Amino acid sequence: MKCSSSYTKHSHRVSTGCLLTCLLYLCSSFFSWCGSFTTARAYGATGQQSNCRPGRITPFSIGYCKSGNANKLPDRNIRIAANQSSSTSQPADTSQTTSANQPANTRQSTGATQTAGSPQDFGTKPPASPLQLSVPQAPGPAPAYATTTPPAMRAPQTHLDKQAEEELQKVVTEATINSGAIIVDPEQVVVKPPLLTALIRLDKKLSPLRLDASSEHDIGLREVLSTALANNLTIKISHANMESSKWQYYGALGQFLPNLNNDVNYAGLNGHYASPAGVVIPIKNPFLTTSNSFTQYLFKGGSILYGALQNKHEYKASQYFLKGTTNDILLDATRLYYSLAYNDVMLQIRVKAVEVAQGLVVVQQDLFDNGVNTQLDVLQAKYELSADRQHLITQQVERRQSAVNLATALNADTDIDLLLRDRQVTKVRLIDNSLSAADLIKIAIDNRPELKRYEQLRLAAKDAVKVAQASLLPVVSATGSIIGSGTNGRSESSFLSSQQSTPLSSTGVGVGSISSAASLPLTNVSSGQTSWTMRSLFEIGVDVTYTLGGMAVPEIAQVQSARWQARKAQLDFNRNLAKIYQEVRDAYLSSMAAENLIIETTDAVRFAEEGLRVAVVRLKDGVGTYLELIQAQRNYTDALIAKANAIIKFNVAQAELLHSMGRMTLDTLTATTPLRQ
Repeated sequence: MKCSSSYTKHSHRVSTGCLLTCLLYLCSSFFSWCGSFTTARAYGATGQQSNCRPGRITPFSIGYCKSGNANKLPDRNIRIAANQSSSTSQPADTSQTTSANQPANTRQSTGATQTAGSPQDFGTKPPASPLQLSVPQAPGPAPAYATTTPPAMRAPQTHLDKQAEEELQKVVTEATINSGAIIVDPEQVVVKPPLLTALIRLDKKLSPLRLDASSEHDIGLREVLSTALANNLTIKISHANMESSKWQYYGALGQFLPNLNNDVNYAGLNGHYASPAGVVIPIKNPFLTTSNSFTQYLFKGGSILYGALQNKHEYKASQYFLKGTTNDILLDATRLYYSLAYNDVMLQIRVKAVEVAQGLVVVQQDLFDNGVNTQLDVLQAKYELSADRQHLITQQVERRQSAVNLATALNADTDIDLLLRDRQVTKVRLIDNSLSAADLIKIAIDNRPELKRYEQLRLAAKDAVKVAQASLLPVVSATGSIIGSGTNGRSESSFLSSQQSTPLSSTGVGVGSISSAASLPLTNVSSGQTSWTMRSLFEIGVDVTYTLGGMAVPEIAQVQSARWQARKAQLDFNRNLAKIYQEVRDAYLSSMAAENLIIETTDAVRFAEEGLRVAVVRLKDGVGTYLELIQAQRNYTDALIAKANAIIKFNVAQAELLHSMGRMTLDTLTATTPLRQ
């Protein structure tokens, strides 16, 4: 685009016209994010100044002569002395028409319908102006006062004028190249990667976009969710807990099987044994004992049965806990992904705000150099530029932080910067709009893994009460064993032939007589042949044990404690049920609010866009102030932020609603059709 100016002898007005034209073109590129501008038309002054004198442009507004009156400041109401030069007046008949012989390429066809900033809005016909303003307007017939400015009548520009024009033209060119975020329609935002030259370099050694990252990787929502399912550490920890509960359950089932006991004991005996009968027996012989036994509990108060059921419910609870953890991680990954998308959109908006602020600084500096405004206006423009640059710096860091948070949730390398693969941030409906809140609650009760988990924990707590009561009942078991013993000794026949009777004491009263300890079978008999001999003993029986420790007070206390734990599990279930009711309704209301915010923010963007355009026109026509333009620019930036935030909030609210229903899966989060049941 090129700057042009109407005929005047005041070079500072020529410069102002060119710079404002470039600035308005920059704003029009700012408007193009909404896709609402299809054409850019120009309407301007004719150069006619009938019965008025050219006035001075004030620091807060650009004043123009009005027919029959001296120039007045719109905002300050101060009369400025006007230049009495007669050369500033132009004949009316020469300013209202265009030469028929003028080449077609030098004519500027302009026109506008009745919009804000037009004469119909302000109530009066725009005055003769030495400036030609290029403002994006809606298509329509050209107004009667729209004329062209012959190139031969344009005043020459000074060196400062050309320098200011080149600076602003450079800003406009950069803004055109860096198109940034574009609002395609009310339910979609296209996020383009920003140019590195449009960002602020925070460190000379680092990229202004990646910052501390050494490389980058494009990622989409489905890849984010699948990576989270495969690599997230919280899911792996929950899976490990589930496997532990599974083997505890298998161990509890093993209590139904008999207990086996095997024992082998080999000892070398050498010494004397004093028996209670008063006999000292010398022993010098090895001795081997083996024992193989089993114990089968026939009744243990029900602790085996109900213990197995308790572990079974705990194992199922761990499975539902893993499912709930997976749903939570999928929701967190979705939130972090949309947070990255939101910060990308915000980065584009901040870049655009800085570009417009740079253009305003150039305009204000040029006006100050030509003596049109004050240093305060320049400082105000520079302050606004500095504020926008601060927001841009903060946004660059926040975008990188959102990428780090997403990489951490995925258990990925944080040295790799994550970028959006799908550059279209679109409103995505995951739940059918026909489902009411009551329908959603019914689905949640049937599918929420948290409810099923607490139900299993409640059942496990009831079984724990019965396990505690088992300690007050007797234990009945069947036992059996095979005992083997071996030693060096003589055979039974040789021993019985040598010893026919064995007395109980030295007095000879008893069954048989023992003259000395040498006649005992454990002595080392000098006569006869000895060899290693093994013998077996078989045992089988039923054992009944009934033990009450501490007069059964500890057992009774344990039973009462288990009952209160069961009561606690029931209350946890009720609390979680009420929480699910709340989550479903909160997510439903958030989704409904976000959907309506999309509609309202679309209107807000349109209104703020028109307000910014009107503020620029008012500043050009001398009835507005620079502060109004700054406020309009801020309003438009805030409207764009609210628009992008509304779309992101709706998508997150849909994911939260899906999570509250317990239908959180990879397919439902990336489905193209809404969930209906």
